[in-house]
Amino acid sequence: ETWLYATVREYAAEKVASGNYAEEGAVERSQGEFDALLPQGLQTPGHEIRSMIDDAGEAVGYVWFTIEDRPVGKVVFIYDIAVDPAHRRKGHAQAALAEVEAYAGEHDCIGVMLHVFGSNIGARELYRKAGYDETNVIMLKRV
Repeated sequence: ETWLYATVREYAAEKVASGNYAEEGAVERSQGEFDALLPQGLQTPGHEIRSMIDDAGEAVGYVWFTIEDRPVGKVVFIYDIAVDPAHRRKGHAQAALAEVEAYAGEHDCIGVMLHVFGSNIGARELYRKAGYDETNVIMLKRV
């Protein structure tokens, strides 16, 4: 519940900042998306929410993904990946991406997809470094 509460609010804030949601009602709209994706919470069949554990056995982040049929074919879609601020830039996200990619291969998927907000420069660089190609870019100029 703690993870869901924080993640719903973070997602709403990012959607507002990127121009996808109006501020009013953003948390409720975000909650609705999460309710649709995870109707049984962490027990929703087909969804994997895995902790990232460092060498000392400490949880340092998580990754949430599922297998989906997309127009390009069957893929693993990463809904969220995050590393706690104190543990960033230590290779945890790269290791998690490699694990998800292995999972995709084990499940006969053609690849791994994800969405990243344009303002998240660090994540975009991480994904490019890991071999991901940008397939869509939506831009907004506020006037």
